[in-house]
Amino acid sequence: MEKLSLKELAVPVIKDIDSCNYLLKSHHRRTAVIAYHIGKKMGLGHDQLFTLVISAAIHDVGALSVQERDLLIREDVQNPRPHCDMGCKMLSSFAPFAEVARVIKHHHIRYASMQDMPDGAVPLESHILHLADRVDIVINPDVFVLKQKSAVVEKIRTNVGTVFHPQVFEAFAAAAVPDIFWIEINNLELDQLFRRVDSSLNFALSLDNILEFALTISRIIDFRSHFTASHSYTVANLAYEIGKIFGFSRERCLKLKISGYLHDIGKIGIDPGLIEKNGPLTDDEFDLVKLHTYYTGQILSSLSISEWFNEIVTWAQNHHEKSDGSGYPYSLQADNLDLGCKILAFSDVIAALMEDRPYRKSLSIDTAFEIIRDKLAAKISTTMFETIALHKQEINDIVEQSHKNVLSEYRSEV
Repeated sequence: MEKLSLKELAVPVIKDIDSCNYLLKSHHRRTAVIAYHIGKKMGLGHDQLFTLVISAAIHDVGALSVQERDLLIREDVQNPRPHCDMGCKMLSSFAPFAEVARVIKHHHIRYASMQDMPDGAVPLESHILHLADRVDIVINPDVFVLKQKSAVVEKIRTNVGTVFHPQVFEAFAAAAVPDIFWIEINNLELDQLFRRVDSSLNFALSLDNILEFALTISRIIDFRSHFTASHSYTVANLAYEIGKIFGFSRERCLKLKISGYLHDIGKIGIDPGLIEKNGPLTDDEFDLVKLHTYYTGQILSSLSISEWFNEIVTWAQNHHEKSDGSGYPYSLQADNLDLGCKILAFSDVIAALMEDRPYRKSLSIDTAFEIIRDKLAAKISTTMFETIALHKQEINDIVEQSHKNVLSEYRSEV
């Protein structure tokens, strides 16, 4: 495996997730720009700045629904704890993001509550992120931003010492004097911002790190609904085992696993309400859901700069393609679909049929395989399916174990 750094893996994915995010649109990007300027004014070191910007760029990943999003964009957030804790738990399993997770855990900390906490319990970056987050909420998107400079600063000033850290406010007030601060809130893209952060976190990632990162990203997507909480985890583990059945090397099986974790990353651009709908989707709704495969390709395409990721990206973005050309979004046919694409397609449909949905309970392995044999196998590969069916008990065990591993954790957190 070629060497890949944390910045090369995480930064492009985080940037593109933000650009596609249905719930938050550009709030993460704008907050990251504000936090960066405050951090620079406070003289943070390179590593602190990198942690701050990464934290700001994903700080609300724990907000799982439209309703929760709508609560967070109010000026006074009444109960921020659930999404702070969820964001922290989602990210803490990825070791290089341990400090990012801690910053996000406290990013709605009120300064007045600090007197009851031991020194060092809350990172300074959390206070910066809190203020930056609220600045973006106070800004009126319908009024030219330079006309709001004084009003926004004064609005924040009224809560200094109670809600906001006094030193952080002073840095914000100083950073907010030049127009460029406000202009960049609306115009500076995340990839441009990340290039400004000269971080020492350019260490090469191990394969285990990459697997952890992919699993972390899958939870950001799947935990938005209890119906999909274990989906990508199940797909990943099925793809790994089915890859072994078809003679893939250990490294390519691990690529299949990573692709399984990431295959639905494009659902970040889809209304979670469609996933939760208690009934069949209308044609128009299904057309919207189908967009997730396109978004997956868009988000992961930046990883194709690393040749090692090419197969992973291809398999993930083509997991709804069919050999007969009836799939989406590209209507590819058999000649353009390799074995990995077909393995991921079968893994996805097996996992989906054996999970609860709003309009039905999970299906047994026998029922799921009957449906696939009757309605789907010929569209992907009948011979492949019959080979997979020879391992039906192993497949069932993987699905049951995957559900057990994830759902108990999901329920305890949500």
